[in-house]
Amino acid sequence: MKYAVFTLAFLMAGHAIAGGGISVSVENFTQDRRVAKAVLKVTNNLGKPASNVFVDCAFLNEEKKAVDVSSALIERIPTNDHAYDKASIVTDHDVKYIECRVAKFD
Repeated sequence: MKYAVFTLAFLMAGHAIAGGGISVSVENFTQDRRVAKAVLKVTNNLGKPASNVFVDCAFLNEEKKAVDVSSALIERIPTNDHAYDKASIVTDHDVKYIECRVAKFD
C-alpha cells in the first residue's frame, strides 16, 4: 500500500510540470533500514534535446513535513525520450510521501 501512495505523489508532481515539457514519475521506491530511495523516470516532451536536467525531491513524513531532500541530475535526454536516475536519503524517520519537481534544465 505504501508504494501506491509514493506513486501517486510522484505522478502528481510529474503532471504539474508536464506543461513545461519535462515530467517526472516514480518507477520504484524502497525504504530499507535507514535508506529511502526512489528511482525516477524523467521524460522529455520538449520537441528538442534536454540537458542538465536537475530534479529536486522532498522526502516527507506522515504529516507531509519534509524530513530531508535529495537531487538527481540527468546530463542529457534526447527528444521524445526518457532517462532514469535515483534520489535517496539516509534518515531515521519513516518516509510516507515524496514530492519531486524539475528544478531547471538547459
